[in-house]
Amino acid sequence: MPEELKDAASAPAGQPTAADIRAQLERILGSRCFEQAVRSSKFLRFVVEQTLAGQGERLKGYTIAVEVFGRPTDFDAQTDPLVRVEAGRVRRRLVEYYAGEGKLDTLRIELPRGSYAVACGYVAESPLRLAAVSASEGAQPSGSAALSTSRRRRQLRNRLIAALMLLVLVALVALVVQQWNAPPTRDYPTFAEALAGQGKPPIMVLPFEDLSSQANLRTLADTLTEEILLLLDEPELFAVATEPRAANTTLADLQARVSDTVGAAYVLTGSVRDTTEGVRVTARLVVAATGTQIWGAAFDEARRIQTSPADQERVAREIALVANPFGPIFEAELERVQRLPLEQLRTRDCVLKYYDYRRTLDPALHSATFACFEQATTREPALADAWAGLALGFADGFAYGYGALPAEGAAALDQAREAARTAMDIDGDNLFANLAFVRVQFFSGAEFQPAAERLLRSHPNSPEVLLLVGTMLVLTEDSTRGQPMLDRSIELTSKPPAGYYAAQALADLRAQRFDDAVAAALKIDSPNWHLGHMILAAAAALAGRPEVAERARLRLVELYPQIDEAGLSTVFERWRIEPVLRDELQRGLSAAGLNLP
Repeated sequence: MPEELKDAASAPAGQPTAADIRAQLERILGSRCFEQAVRSSKFLRFVVEQTLAGQGERLKGYTIAVEVFGRPTDFDAQTDPLVRVEAGRVRRRLVEYYAGEGKLDTLRIELPRGSYAVACGYVAESPLRLAAVSASEGAQPSGSAALSTSRRRRQLRNRLIAALMLLVLVALVALVVQQWNAPPTRDYPTFAEALAGQGKPPIMVLPFEDLSSQANLRTLADTLTEEILLLLDEPELFAVATEPRAANTTLADLQARVSDTVGAAYVLTGSVRDTTEGVRVTARLVVAATGTQIWGAAFDEARRIQTSPADQERVAREIALVANPFGPIFEAELERVQRLPLEQLRTRDCVLKYYDYRRTLDPALHSATFACFEQATTREPALADAWAGLALGFADGFAYGYGALPAEGAAALDQAREAARTAMDIDGDNLFANLAFVRVQFFSGAEFQPAAERLLRSHPNSPEVLLLVGTMLVLTEDSTRGQPMLDRSIELTSKPPAGYYAAQALADLRAQRFDDAVAAALKIDSPNWHLGHMILAAAAALAGRPEVAERARLRLVELYPQIDEAGLSTVFERWRIEPVLRDELQRGLSAAGLNLP
């Protein structure tokens, strides 16, 4: 492949033109493998265009980090594996595309290892047939005894060149087939890179063991290992997946590699074995430095899991929840953070504090989290998470009426909008930044649906995204779409916090499923959040449970004494609550004994 790919007028025969390559690129980016992968799509488009422009061999990780991902000019590609990890994702997606939707495509775009320049070329329909034709032609007489020596030499040379090209073609096809059939290869940061450059504790997944020594279970064990690694390779998780280790790696080996001066590293192990009724999958998570187990689970599955990708992904996803918000790694890291003074907290520590606040929506925790992000934007102003957290703090202050902020009311919303824009400017693909942006759009009264749909496309399995968008839809009269999102968000969360059940209760209340609404509202474990008590009081009164409604009403008035004076109009307006749900809330609160205007 030449360094500069030619246009249609000058491309050598048999080589793709720039127009052909761009058309193939659009087919790839429109496929299921890439349509929800914003970062991978931007990466692939950039390296293709740079290769077409003749800059392929000069592409470096630094250039891609700055030009594609918006990293600052002091970005260090040696300590931050961002570009290498994304390159691994792109390679995997390309292999997946050509193994599925693109299996009949004759034009291949590949990203060879060791380079960020793409390689493009056509794959012949049948190398074996071409070889047979070439051999038969070579066996025929020349057709003229009078050919000159120079012509014979020229023919021999052309045949040798054709034979060499054929061998190269066959080798390329064999390589592609091997890639299709082999498990996807990954580029993970090394253990040392994860400790030094990611700002998160590393989580190492050891290959799952087959305790039954059966070929089909060995395949299942390998599949689960790969699926879990893929699911753990997401930037919003509370640990970063590192390079897979050999099956004979011991915990002592890992402990020797963890310095006493760094945060904990985690090791995930597992096994599969045959049982009388099916297959048992077990998994456990331990702290590498101590060997202490902090989580374990067993899954008893039907034998169909051996051949069912859907069942394999379901079990792998449940195991991968260990690194999600509110999972065991979150709890372990939060315990560490709570022992640190404010001045020692980094942005990722503030994110942990934010999710701790989200469990109860307590005003005091909100104030502490807001202070943490204020400091983070000063100490680490180039991080999108810092500004996104500040935006979420201002937005929650506006939504819940928390008064300990530098700005209140509309001024707080203006501050939230500015911080969210800063976060999006730093990293438009950052989940935290997008959550803040959509939340600010919603409370601003602006059209939030386009940004929400984009967020759903890029993070379809994020519990936080499903909760946010599902809640907004329920509040604004689209429960048909919103309710399944809320159900799914709870399903994907280890220990759903207050907001999850509050949204569920509101959806049930709107549908007049009052008993279900009370059951959900009773799970809102948030003693100091006034809106939780408001929802419970209304639901319990309408469900005919006056004693529960009375307790909730008394606590609501204690936390929010102005509710009788100002009424609910401010709450309803800020939360954009549609008329049907508004009527049910008002009716329930009146039945609970509140004197509403």
